[in-house]
Amino acid sequence: MTRLMLLLAVGLFASLGQAATIEDGWGRDVHIEGHPRRVAALAPHLAESLFALGIGDRVVAAVSFTDYPAAARQVPRVGDALALSWESLTALRPDLILVWGATLTRERLARLEGMGVPVYVSEPRSLSDVERELRVLAEALGGDLAIAEAFAARLAALSAGGEERPLRVLPLISASPLMTLSRGHFVDDLLARCGAVNPFAVAAGPVVRLSSERLLRSELDLILNLGTAPLPDNLHLPRSVMVADLDPDLFVRPGPRVIEGAEALCGLLGELP
Repeated sequence: MTRLMLLLAVGLFASLGQAATIEDGWGRDVHIEGHPRRVAALAPHLAESLFALGIGDRVVAAVSFTDYPAAARQVPRVGDALALSWESLTALRPDLILVWGATLTRERLARLEGMGVPVYVSEPRSLSDVERELRVLAEALGGDLAIAEAFAARLAALSAGGEERPLRVLPLISASPLMTLSRGHFVDDLLARCGAVNPFAVAAGPVVRLSSERLLRSELDLILNLGTAPLPDNLHLPRSVMVADLDPDLFVRPGPRVIEGAEALCGLLGELP
């Protein structure tokens, strides 16, 4: 084989994509042939990740609340993360399914695998896991690896502050009923990187219910409102606590924009008296 023919063959092989075995968020080996062209992204952060990696044109199925970037709103819906329309999903003929482990049961996973295509389970438990997932998806699907590298650089630049004690931050995902995130959620890692801790996080999860009395008696430096509306006027808060209304999508979606949430929170905490 001449050098020119060899270069052409290598280029053709690269364009077709190579088979790869990747490890997903549940520690499962997922075998992918080539670069899938019809991807079902069954969580908003997964669609967002693929668009960020420059391969959003391959997303053929999404779920409710998939709204970023704007182009993702045009992707056909197949239900929501907890209740899929199996008929709609099958009709779109995906050759790869990405699904969020937080919304998945073993039974639902078995049904997805029964469709005969690879199923990748996403379950980042830290910001480093988000960076790793971006890197894995970029390498396996032929996306822009520079996105993962930029995320890693911004993550490394975060400062944990250096305070003598962690700042007490309550990430409130609902005001009625009062709910926060449990220990082990990736937001715990985000808080720690900003020198903060959620004093209400417990091991059992995925969420923690709070009473209004317990909230009122607590000692907090900041309440991070991650709900979809401002806190109600009749909610009694601890004296002198600050409330920050930041974009919840930057905190509850473990995708490429979560680094923006971390940077915003670190900056805000750095300005606290």
